[in-house]
Amino acid sequence: MLLPPQIVAVQHAGHRALALTTRHGKAVIALHGAHLLSWVPTGQRDVFWLSPASLPEPAAIRGGVPVCWPWFAKQGQSSTALQHGPVRNLAWRVVTIHACSEEAISLTFEPVDPSHLHLTAVGVPAGLLVSLRVTLGQTLTQTLQTQNLGHAPFVLSQALHSYYAVSHAQSVSIEGIQGLRYTDRLKDLSQDIQSTPFVLLQACDRTYEHAVKPLEPQSRRYTLIDENWQRRIVLEVEGSRSVVVWNPGQATARHMVDLPDAGWPDFMCIEATNAGSDVINLLPGESHMLTQHVKNELSC
Repeated sequence: MLLPPQIVAVQHAGHRALALTTRHGKAVIALHGAHLLSWVPTGQRDVFWLSPASLPEPAAIRGGVPVCWPWFAKQGQSSTALQHGPVRNLAWRVVTIHACSEEAISLTFEPVDPSHLHLTAVGVPAGLLVSLRVTLGQTLTQTLQTQNLGHAPFVLSQALHSYYAVSHAQSVSIEGIQGLRYTDRLKDLSQDIQSTPFVLLQACDRTYEHAVKPLEPQSRRYTLIDENWQRRIVLEVEGSRSVVVWNPGQATARHMVDLPDAGWPDFMCIEATNAGSDVINLLPGESHMLTQHVKNELSC
């Protein structure tokens, strides 16, 4: 595919990637996993954190925004299933450029293998297809679309597993989850309700879920506040009523080969998900879209 001048093939952190540039900033997307590696709004610091200790391909990349599909963690799968699904370990390609100008770029990726044989070989049902649309303008938007062209229903869980760069993980707060019930995977799946904005005290792995309310707006809004860097990262999510907040903390980081021992304070994960009880029962012929809009705001 012939690329316009606003889209350039590059090497970034050891990965073949595409650099997208508009007057509003620059984003870099690896062809391995359609993995967003970086987004730097004009005149500002990177919104995302990327591990300097990531393993070489075909291992999954640590940091940025991994695509976890068609299951989150190993939810609903056997113990031998690939963690977070197979597509973050596969090569992707650009299939459509929807728009490209100084104002905005929009393009769609899908796994390179059009028959999806790589996916069926690792447990993904035949006929279950995935694509990722990325739009870079004043905001960054990612839409993960799943189509079930098979003959049987599929219970879909998934995530856009965003690693946001922060001044220190214990110095930021997260708004938009107050009043939500959460499941704590570090405390034997115990449940509780978040009564205040979230502040990290130690390692955290929680799935927050909005109650099912038929008349409630479908868009969810979460805000990461980093006073040390004087910025607010606003995340608006559609197609989801759950969000995962994760940081491994100091003790776990020491056992992660693709994360520096001292790297855990440099990021907070706020993940747009369908996880926990928030799964999608995708019938034959149906499709589902999980979308996140990320906005970087300077605060006074």
